[in-house]
Amino acid sequence: MRSSKLFPSIVAALALAAALPGCSKDSDKPEVTAENIQEAEPVVEQHDNATVAWTVENDGKVKALVKTPDGKPADKNVTGTLTVRPVAKDPVPTTVPLVYDEKAGLMTATIPPLEYDLTEVKYDIKVNDKPVKGALHLPPGGTKDLVLNAKASAEVKLPEGKKGPNGGVIQVVGKDTIEIVGDKSNGTTRVYFLDADLKPVKVAPEKTVKIAVVTNTGPETIILAPDPGGLYFHGKFGAVVNPHKITVAVSTPEHTHVVLCGWHPGKVVVVGAAAPAVAVFVPVSWGVGVVKPVVVVHDDDDDDDHVVFIGKGKGKHHKHGKHGKVHIKIH
Repeated sequence: MRSSKLFPSIVAALALAAALPGCSKDSDKPEVTAENIQEAEPVVEQHDNATVAWTVENDGKVKALVKTPDGKPADKNVTGTLTVRPVAKDPVPTTVPLVYDEKAGLMTATIPPLEYDLTEVKYDIKVNDKPVKGALHLPPGGTKDLVLNAKASAEVKLPEGKKGPNGGVIQVVGKDTIEIVGDKSNGTTRVYFLDADLKPVKVAPEKTVKIAVVTNTGPETIILAPDPGGLYFHGKFGAVVNPHKITVAVSTPEHTHVVLCGWHPGKVVVVGAAAPAVAVFVPVSWGVGVVKPVVVVHDDDDDDDHVVFIGKGKGKHHKHGKHGKVHIKIH
C-alpha cells in the first residue's frame, strides 16, 4: 500500500524535473561555434571575396562563419548589416548589425522572429574591406527547415535534367511537384502543379505560392495570383534575368513548404558573377492579356531591390505591421 501512495509523488517529481530549464532537451543542444557549425547543417554561400556559412533559427538568432578565399576564418575583419523584410504586402524592413562573437568565433545578430511564410534576409558585409552581398529567403523554421525540406524533396527522384512541359524548371516542394517558367520577353512567370507523369493539373484552391530570386542586381520576390481557371499561378518579375538562386514557398492554411531550388544540404551555393544561372526565363507562347491589376510596391530605402505583389497571396504566418513609405502604381 505504501508503494502505491509513493508512485504518484514520484511521477510528479519526474514531471517537474523534466519541466525545469536545466533538464530540457533544448538546453542540452550545444551552442553553435566556429568549430561545430557544420554539424548544424548551415546554408553555405560562396562569393568571390569570401564564403559564408549561415544558420538562422526561428527565434531570430543568426550565426555566420565567414572565411576568406584561402579558407581561413575572417574573424574580426568583417563588418556589416542584415536587412530583414517579410514577403508580404506593405513589408516593414528591419536592419540590424552583425557583431563578432569572439567566444564563438562567429558573426552574430538577432533579427525579428521568423513568423511569415517567407522572409528575406539580405546581407551587406565587408570582408577585409571587400564587399560581400547576398540574400537568404527563409521559412518560419529558418535554415533548419530549408535543410529538412531539401532532404524530403531529394527523396522524390526526377529524371536528370528534365524540363517541365512548358520548358521550365521542375522542383519538388513538399508533396507537390511544380514547374517554374518565365517569359523571357517580359518577366511574366507561371507556376504549374504537375502529376506523376509531369503533366499540369488543376491547382488546389487553398494553396498560395511565393517566389524569391537572387540575381547579380539583387533579390526580388513576388506573390503569385491563381489563374481564374485554376491551371497555374502567375506573377511578374521586374528584372528579366535568369537568377542564380530561386526559392519557392507553397503554402496551405495548415503548413508552408519552402525549398531552395536544386540545393541539397552540404552543397555550396555559388553566388555573384561566377554563379551559374537557372534557366527559368524561356521563349513562351502564352498570348497577351492581364486578368487582374498588378500592384507594384517600391520601397524608399534607395537600394536596388524591390518587391512586386500580385493578388492577395495570404499565408498562415502572415502578419501586418505598420505601413512603410511606399509608391504604389496600378498597371
